[in-house]
Amino acid sequence: MNSEASQLAPMPDHGATGDPLWQALWSAYEPVITALRRIPLIADVELCGGMFGITAELSDYSYLLITSDDVLPTDPNRVRGWHVQRLSDHTPTIREIVYDSTADGPQAAYGNDHVPLFHAFETYVARRGLGLSFRPIKAVSISGLRSDHSAIEHICDCFPSSLDAVTRYHREVVTLRAMGWQPIHQQGGNEWPLSVWVHDGAVVTVAVTLAGWNAERAA
Repeated sequence: MNSEASQLAPMPDHGATGDPLWQALWSAYEPVITALRRIPLIADVELCGGMFGITAELSDYSYLLITSDDVLPTDPNRVRGWHVQRLSDHTPTIREIVYDSTADGPQAAYGNDHVPLFHAFETYVARRGLGLSFRPIKAVSISGLRSDHSAIEHICDCFPSSLDAVTRYHREVVTLRAMGWQPIHQQGGNEWPLSVWVHDGAVVTVAVTLAGWNAERAA
């Protein structure tokens, strides 16, 4: 995984992220979620029929489900212990307890302590090679102002291939030069090129930008 993605896995991409309850739970359980995203795994908050839990996608399409002695309470201060399972919607035989610090679990002595919880799922994912890797999805953007101060905004197609994105970028700047635009600033080399152009009182920035991430999984 490249350095841009090395800190955190991306946010989940679905409609529930705009739900106030989802946002409140995401914020309440941020320490657990951030630890999962640093592995990196795409973490999410499940809101199925009032059954709150945290999930984290694994590279083989299974996932971790983090709950407590029942479902997660809306107030994390009420968590008495953590229960972590590996499950799969596609392969029901995948059902494994990763960590259990609830009252009757083998790690009950740790209770709601975060540190052994984080160590448990980080070690589990690392040993089994179930962490995700991410490739950037790039786009080429053209933005700026015309001489009448009206906005110029254009996003070219997304490019899973970095080479395709940079090729499209160079095609756009060649077109600008042919139309009489002059470059006044360039940076980024061939990885994330960006340039600023002027012509008859107008100014535009052309850049390869990050449009998202592709998660790479096991075949």
